[in-house]
Amino acid sequence: MKLTNYQKINQDFNTIDTKALYITDENKVLFAENENQLFTAASVIKLPIYLYFFEKIAKNELDLQTKMQIPTEKIVAGAGIIKILPQKSTWTLEELLHLMIAISDNTATNQLIELATMQKLQSWISENHWNDGIQLERKMMDFTTTKQNKISAKAAVNILRKIIELGELYPDLKETIRRPLYNQQFRSNIAGTLEEAGIPGLQMLNKTGELKDIQHDVAFFEYKGNTRFAATLTYNTGLEANATAWMQIIGKELFSEMINTK
Repeated sequence: MKLTNYQKINQDFNTIDTKALYITDENKVLFAENENQLFTAASVIKLPIYLYFFEKIAKNELDLQTKMQIPTEKIVAGAGIIKILPQKSTWTLEELLHLMIAISDNTATNQLIELATMQKLQSWISENHWNDGIQLERKMMDFTTTKQNKISAKAAVNILRKIIELGELYPDLKETIRRPLYNQQFRSNIAGTLEEAGIPGLQMLNKTGELKDIQHDVAFFEYKGNTRFAATLTYNTGLEANATAWMQIIGKELFSEMINTK
């Protein structure tokens, strides 16, 4: 049996011990491998938190301009800029949401988890029947617990799809919702070989997640009426460059198919 292009790419990168790939357009699944397997989520877990808040904002249950104080003792290490701006202690809800996604700010994320409460976030995940694909168990940089946040490639795509759909459903919020995903500062994975400025009409929105031996990316591509959602999750990558190269080739193949789809 002839291998599909995605199967061939996956076979070429069999040195990555565990990886999942899930690709859809607006109507159907285009490729799926290990799509239901749970991976340590790293910063991809920030996507469901983002969706939770924008659902509340869309229903006027929360205001984007609500101001919050972040005391020094709440600032954590890892990705983000809040930790390097101690002179600024007041942030709006909109700023925290955008920092969480665009630069993966861990302190912003923890503040949002506290605002929502872990219990309510977990209940919301259960109410939506997402427990098989999403497990939110801890804050960012919490080394007092052995619990891990987990997500599957299929769940990651479904959450990103719902974020995009929410923007379509509430046009006044569309640009606000998309902005940090479109201005994502970490673009070396699925979108790594592509550049919007050089490809008129292409828009790419994504969220990465990285820890030791873990490299993930979840992306939405839009080009001339064609769309693609993709999730690439890895564990025990060996060399980080292997996972990056795999994701970049996936992204290049995905865009090539979009160009040739009528």
